[in-house]
Amino acid sequence: RVLNVLILQKLLEQEAERLGISVSALEMRQAVETVDAFKNKDGVFDPELFRRMAENSYGSVAAFEQQLRDDMLVGKLENLVRAGIWSNSEESRANFEYLRQKRSVSYAFVPASRYVSEVKLTDKDIEDYYTAHKNDFAVPAKVVAEYVRVSPLLLVKPESVSAADVEAEYTKNASRYMSPEMVKASHILVPLAEKATPEEVKEAEAKVAAIRKELADGKPFAQVADAHNGPNAAGPGGELGWIQQGQTVEPFEKAVFALEPGKLSETVRTPFGRHVILVSEKKAAGKKPLSEVEGEIRAELARQSGVEKLNDALDGLVEDNILKKPLAESAARFGLRAEKTELLAVAELEKTLGLSAENAALVMGTGSGNPVDTALEAGDGYLVLRVDKAEAAHTPALEAVRGEIEKRLTAEKALTAALSAAAEELKQAQDGKGPKLGTASVERSGVLTGFAASSELAQAVFAAPLQKWLPQAFRLESEKEGPGALICRVDAVEEANPAEWEAMKEAYDGLMRDRRGNELYQLFLGELERKAEIRQNPELLRQILN
Repeated sequence: RVLNVLILQKLLEQEAERLGISVSALEMRQAVETVDAFKNKDGVFDPELFRRMAENSYGSVAAFEQQLRDDMLVGKLENLVRAGIWSNSEESRANFEYLRQKRSVSYAFVPASRYVSEVKLTDKDIEDYYTAHKNDFAVPAKVVAEYVRVSPLLLVKPESVSAADVEAEYTKNASRYMSPEMVKASHILVPLAEKATPEEVKEAEAKVAAIRKELADGKPFAQVADAHNGPNAAGPGGELGWIQQGQTVEPFEKAVFALEPGKLSETVRTPFGRHVILVSEKKAAGKKPLSEVEGEIRAELARQSGVEKLNDALDGLVEDNILKKPLAESAARFGLRAEKTELLAVAELEKTLGLSAENAALVMGTGSGNPVDTALEAGDGYLVLRVDKAEAAHTPALEAVRGEIEKRLTAEKALTAALSAAAEELKQAQDGKGPKLGTASVERSGVLTGFAASSELAQAVFAAPLQKWLPQAFRLESEKEGPGALICRVDAVEEANPAEWEAMKEAYDGLMRDRRGNELYQLFLGELERKAEIRQNPELLRQILN
C-alpha cells in the first residue's frame, strides 16, 4: 500500500510538470493563512505560531510546505481533469426518480416474542452452544494502571511566571518580538501566461482597461474584484490580507510596498498575469507591544523552565516508582497528581493514555503490582506508571456465561418458531385466507415504515411482480415488537414526487457531477499507471518502509 501511494504521488508530480501546473508562493501563503490552527486569538494569521506548529508536526517549515505544495498540486491536477464534467438535467431526474421510487406493500409480521415462553432448553443445548461459540466469550488481557503524567507545562504553569521575568525576556530578546513592515492589500488579477501570444497579451490589456474604467466610474473595488477574479486569485473582494516582504513575487512586492493606502497601482506584470492592486492599510516595522506577546512569552518561559526540571522530575518519579512508594505522594513533590485507569485492554490503553502500541504492550506484560521501570512517551509528555491489577486473557467457564447463552439460544429458537409460523401464514395468504394485513411503503434503501432496514427485503420487493406474495418469510426487526418474521405482498408502484424533484434537483445535479468526476479521475489515474514505466530499487524501498 505504501509503495502504491509513493508511485501514484510520483506519477502525479510528473504529469503536473508535463502540463506546466505549479503552485506559486502566493497560493501557498493564501492556503496557509486560511488554516485556523495558525491564527491567533483575534483570528489573524500568526507567523510564529505557524512556525512552531509546522516544526512540531513535520520537523521543519520546509517539510510542511513541501507536503502542502504536493497536496495543492494534486488538487489542481484533479480539478483540471474534472473541469469538463457536466450534468444533464434529464439524467439527474431519471436517477432521482429511480432512487426515490417506492413500493406499496401489504404485510403480516410474526414477533418472536410470542414464542419465547414455549422455548425449552436442555443442558446439552447450552453445552453445545458454548463449545461452538467459545471465541465469542473470550476476554482479552486487561490491566488497571496508576500513573503520573509529566510534561514541561505541567511542571511549570505559564501563570506562575512572574511579570518581572516576562518583562526581562521582552527586553533581552527585543528582536524576537519585532514585527516587519506590512501592508494590507487587495488585487484584481487578469491571468496571462509568461509566454503568451501577442493576441493573448492584447486581450489581457483590454480586460485590464475595462476593469480600470469600472473603477474610475466609481464601482467599489471589492465588487469589481469579485466580478473578474478567478476562484484561486484571492479572497472575497480581492483580499490578500496582510503581506510582508518576501511573501510575494518581486514585481508585486515592489509595487505593493510603494503604494500609499487608498491608492491604486499601475498595472503590474508578474508570472501570473496583470494585477491592479489596492492597499488599504500599512503597518510600519516596529516592536510588538508587550501586551500583545505576553501570553506567548509566559508560555515559552514556562516551557523552558519545565524542560530544565523535566529530567529531575522523571528521575525522581521513576526511582520512587521502582521502590513502590505511593505515586500520589511522589507526584505531589513535583506539583503533579497521580491518576488511575479502569480495567483496560491493550487497544483501550493506547487510546486512553496516548501510548504507542509498543509501550502499551510493555504495560500489558508488566505483572500485577509491578512498576514499569522507565518513563513512557505519551503524546507531548511522559508517563510514570505501575500496574495495580492485571487480568490474563481467558475464556469464562460455562457457568459464568450460562445466562448469556440461555438468552441467545432462546432468542434464536423463538425466531425460528416465528419463521415457521410466518411460513404457514404465507401458505394461507396465497390461498386467499391470510391473516390481518398492515400496509406500508418500502424504499430502495430497504426501509419499511416501522421496521429496521433490510437490503434483502428491498431487493426482493423491487424485483417482484405486483399483486404477488413474496415466496419466503424475512427476518426483520420491528421498532415496537423487536425481532420476528415478515411476509409481504407488493401492491403498487409509488412514483417519486415531482414537487420533491423541484426542491432537490440541484443536489442531484451535483451528485451526478461528483459521480462522473470521480469515475473520470479514477480512469485518469489508471491511465497514468498503465502508461508508466515503473522501476523499483529494492534497497531504497527497504529504507523507506523501515
